[in-house]
Amino acid sequence: MRSSVFISCLILLAALIPSPSHAVIRFAHVKAANNDILLVQGTFEPSDRPEKLEAEIENSIPRFIAFNSPGGDTDAAIGYGRAIRRLKLSTLQVSGSKCEAACLFAFAGGVQRFAEDASVIVDRTLFSPGSSGQQTGTDRYKAYLAEMGLDPSLFTFVTGLADGDRRVLSLIDMAGFGLVTGQPTPYAAPTAEETAVSNELPSTALNDAALQFFQEMQRTWSTNEGMFFLANNYGDSIVYYGTQRSKADVLNEKQQFAERWPVRIYAVRSGTANAACFDICTVFAVVDWYTYSPSRKKSASGAVNAVMTWDPATHKILAENGKITTKDNSVAGPDRIIRRWLTDNAACSLSYAEDACNSQALLLTELTNSGWCRKPDATWGPCNPQ
Repeated sequence: MRSSVFISCLILLAALIPSPSHAVIRFAHVKAANNDILLVQGTFEPSDRPEKLEAEIENSIPRFIAFNSPGGDTDAAIGYGRAIRRLKLSTLQVSGSKCEAACLFAFAGGVQRFAEDASVIVDRTLFSPGSSGQQTGTDRYKAYLAEMGLDPSLFTFVTGLADGDRRVLSLIDMAGFGLVTGQPTPYAAPTAEETAVSNELPSTALNDAALQFFQEMQRTWSTNEGMFFLANNYGDSIVYYGTQRSKADVLNEKQQFAERWPVRIYAVRSGTANAACFDICTVFAVVDWYTYSPSRKKSASGAVNAVMTWDPATHKILAENGKITTKDNSVAGPDRIIRRWLTDNAACSLSYAEDACNSQALLLTELTNSGWCRKPDATWGPCNPQ
């Protein structure tokens, strides 16, 4: 498999390299799955200038920059991150190597960023002053993260850690912080037959297929088709919320949830879904949800950072995870979903944004199916009030 070779090669290389705990920055070139990867290893020191990176790739531009670093000087790491962005390179982090503390600043420079679960580690030293001291303080670090497209919540999360508390980031965490993005699939050059079938890059086709599958998964889970869809699309074994479980076990838990909450709306928030495909695809998105039990007269709603791993060859779900970021209080109806519809409807009306138009149409159907209708006066309420 193309990318399996790619990932394994990089992990093996990182495993064979001595610990970089006290080593200056050095480079190793890796070629896997027809992709050139530059592995940056060691501790960032004040003397590590980005020109060193630029000189290293002058004659051989890699597709990805990867890291095996415990961190070091923040200013030096930022310099590397800016160079990576200026050179329009993408970054990649796999679980066989680590990107710790200040290394995150260099990784964040990638135009597109991919990271495996538990491959990035943060602690309070991430925002410790570098060689330039406290001159502009934390505002400079916050500005850099914003410039690279990361969410401000990362800063809040890290500064809230206790001294000595190291956190291994899950893919869900990284998606929530904007640390990972959708990116192209590393792939071997297509054969003539492959080219004749489609002029579209494999990366685009795979990413689009993964996103469509994820959207369909959320749509069916909002209907009575949900259990049928999962039964047909779960793999025989699933990593479910971090634990390897059998398909039957997970389906049983899903069935219990469906019986407890017969009315469900799960909607991918417009503009938040991203897919990252190698041999398998990982999709992450913000999903707004609403559930209701008529018999218990109970409602719940909120938002979750959801992650799904999917095999495009077999069309099977290999892993599912999620982290609730918001849980609404005193839920009387699908107010969260209605607000989503209002936002998407406005965006569709004003700019004809395809994503928003598709979302508002789907939300309208799901709200109606859940017993909520738009009234002639443009307000929302139960379709058949008691």
